[in-house]
Amino acid sequence: MYKFIAIDIDGTLLNSAGELTENTINTIRRVTDMGVKVVLTSGRVTDSVKGIASKLNADSHIICDNGATIIDLNSNKIVYSKYIKKETILNLVDVCLKNNIYYMVFTNKEIIVKDLQHMALAFYKQRHHLKDEATGIAQIKFAGIDYIKEINDSFTRIIICDQDRAIYNSIIKLLKNFDDIELLAAPHISNKIIKDGDKNIVLSYSYAEILAKATNKWTAIKNLTDKLGIKKEEIMAIGDNFNDIEMIQNAGLGVAMNNGSPVAKEVARVIAPSNNEDGVAKVIKKYIL
Repeated sequence: MYKFIAIDIDGTLLNSAGELTENTINTIRRVTDMGVKVVLTSGRVTDSVKGIASKLNADSHIICDNGATIIDLNSNKIVYSKYIKKETILNLVDVCLKNNIYYMVFTNKEIIVKDLQHMALAFYKQRHHLKDEATGIAQIKFAGIDYIKEINDSFTRIIICDQDRAIYNSIIKLLKNFDDIELLAAPHISNKIIKDGDKNIVLSYSYAEILAKATNKWTAIKNLTDKLGIKKEEIMAIGDNFNDIEMIQNAGLGVAMNNGSPVAKEVARVIAPSNNEDGVAKVIKKYIL
């Protein structure tokens, strides 16, 4: 019997329109009523994940920022965190500035950017054009490195983006020289469609997420399940992308969505129907209900 289900949000729990279906909501509520722990495990920021968890009655814990933080929803407190040192953030931003690479710095309160490009532009547009589930973005702060030097906050991650794959690959090589970070480099080019009036605009870019060393979704899941007394073989993990690989590989039952990245599917024991076919609900019904 699986006692703990870790579920990614985008591309997994939500359909392509950024929606939670009634079938998915009702299925997850059924297993939480049985006492199964359902923990949303996302690259999203805290406030975004909280709202979705409340709709599912998954109100025990949430894992955010790709494993950098665990929030106890009962006390509304951070019970686990892996932050990047401020000195490291400043060094990473310096590399980006010297090489003209776009960056987004994430704290617990805001996303710091110089201007709206690439992923930041997609985030901003999502606020206006997608459903509530898809719009939970932290406050965007337009500022440079001087602002980062002055603020007294915890840094959860930094994302770098570039349209030119060759330039992006050269920066990835540079970043591998940092020994106190975890580098999650997307193996593919991301294509996002955003609305501009009646037009659809495609944003194409390569991106990588940089977290504190040894930080990923699985390390956070393991920390939480150890405290809850849940064994590895009692964990189901469902995801779709490269940042879900560790949890899919290590869980008792690792599930990848049919719409997911090939790298996620390669390590999964089970391939669920796509996120547009209520894949999460179907796999939970099959293996638990």
